[in-house]
Order: sequence, then C-alpha cells, then structure tokens
Amino acid sequence: MSEQQQAVISERPVLVLHTEPADCLKVLQSRFPGQEFEVATHGEMLPGVLAATDPEIVFSISGPAFPRDSLRAVFEHPTVKWVQLGGSGYDHLPDWDRDKVQVTHCAGVLAQSLAETITGAMLAINGHFLSYRTLQTMGDWRPMPFRPLAGKTLLVVGFGAIGQRLAHNAKALGMKVLATRNTPAEHPLADEVHGPERDALLSLLPRADVVSLHLRFDATTKRAFDAEAFAAMKRGAIFINTARGKVVDQPALTEALYGGRLMGAYLDVFDKEPLPEDDPLWGAPNTLITPHTADNVVGFTARYADFFVGNISRYIAGEPLENLIA
Repeated sequence: MSEQQQAVISERPVLVLHTEPADCLKVLQSRFPGQEFEVATHGEMLPGVLAATDPEIVFSISGPAFPRDSLRAVFEHPTVKWVQLGGSGYDHLPDWDRDKVQVTHCAGVLAQSLAETITGAMLAINGHFLSYRTLQTMGDWRPMPFRPLAGKTLLVVGFGAIGQRLAHNAKALGMKVLATRNTPAEHPLADEVHGPERDALLSLLPRADVVSLHLRFDATTKRAFDAEAFAAMKRGAIFINTARGKVVDQPALTEALYGGRLMGAYLDVFDKEPLPEDDPLWGAPNTLITPHTADNVVGFTARYADFFVGNISRYIAGEPLENLIA
C-alpha cells in the first residue's frame, strides 16, 4: 500500500458508531492521518450525521445506545457500501440489502480473552469457589471436596474460534473435548467433532461434564437449548453460555439449576438484558452471572479497530473482505 493510500481511505468521511470512540479513533487516525472521521455516540444522532457526511464506510461498535430501528438509517442511506461491525454477533441489525451493503464482523478477535474467562469460570464452579466465598462472609470453615477437571469431558457446542481456544485450554487441563459445528471435520483440539443436528447434540449431552455454548443466534438456534436438552445432560454437569441468551430456554435453565440437575452455571447472556432484578437466576445455586462482559477486556475497541484496518487494506485493493456476512 502506498503512502497516499495509507493516508486516505475514502474521499467521504468514515463514520464511527460508538459511545466511547477515543481508543478506536486513535488507532484509525494513526494509520490514516489524512482521512476524515465522523462520530455518532448514540442512535438519535444518525439521521443528522448521515445526511451531513454521506459516508461510504461505517465502523459500528454499537450497543444499547444504537437500537435496531436507529441502525436502519445506516443501511438505507444511499452512499453506504460497507459496514464493519465490532464483535461477532449481528442479530441486533435490521434486515439489509446484501447486494447493496457489505457487512463484516470481528469474530475471533477476542477469542483468546473470552476463552480465558470461560476457563476461569469453569474452574471456579467446579472447585466450589462461589460457595467458599459465601462461607467466607459467614466465617464458616467448611471443606468441600471437588473432582478435578482432568479426565472430565467438555462439550463445545459451536466449534469456531472461541470454541477452539477453549478446547486448547481444556486440553491443557487434561480434559477430553467433544464438539459440534456446521461443517464437521477432524480437528487436533477435539477428540470428536460432530454435525449440528439435534440428534447429535442430544446424544453428546449425557457424555459431557461441562457444556459450553458458542452458537450464533438466528431462527435455527432460537431456544435450541430447551428442557429436552437439559434433561439429556449428565446430572451434576456445568452449563456455560457466553453466546446469546435467546439460544437458551431460560425457564428450563432455571428449573435445571434449582432442581439439582446441574452442578452450576456460568451465564453472561440472557433472554432479556439487563437481567431483571427479580429474576430467579440471580439466586440460582453455584451460578456465576456477569453482565454480558465475558470478553470486555481493556482495549477491546482498539483490537476491533486493528481488524478494521486489515479489512480496509483489502477494501482498497479490491480483495474479498474477511468475515463477510453472506
């Protein structure tokens, strides 16, 4: 890429959507010092900013500040040709014309960090750390034996970048790894890889001591983990969901926890967010809850910006974009 190309991406301003854009702007402005960037920090700004700037490229690390209806203006704006998303999910987007607008995501960028979080939660739940913390507040000296994870079986439902990083960690702990994915094939980090069919999942669940979900939410995965799936799980297993809340039948999960089917759970995503204060999951036994922050590492927006920079190089060169949503 020439110096001139490095300085400017587009003759039009690049629009950045984020509530706190400083970190990602620092990356982008250092790589493209001659490029104009405009910012919208919430959805109500979009009609005005779009009309004033007519961007060709949009970098969207959007959250609750950008509701689905507000993002519709981005995809319907006549000059927008490419939207780069931060994060891997895109179920928050409105429908768009894929022939008109290319959309790419950042799947895999934070896979290592998310796998670390899941591994820590798995160790904490299995080792009774949550119960020990409760006993500590009461000054109660009570030992609770635990079975080591070594020799146990992890089932990764959705064996993409995050699932593979988690499998690497599990192998280091001496665990056996089972996995499901849309295109099953042998993999060095998994003892078995199966397809996504319902029958395959139900046959694998009784074999797993830990089940970790990494499914994208769409019409095919909605409530995929339901009462039947929980009933098929090994009694005393650990359940982990850092994917999407709507992939799980939340009442069925709650029943499995309170009914003693599960040893415990780590939950970062929920059917409704924030999780309502009166939701029974808050008090579920041996359950760790985080507010959709499993991959909320320091500097995550800069990491997304680095990925965006790589895709910009492909865009300028007319090459296929990475992580393009078909």
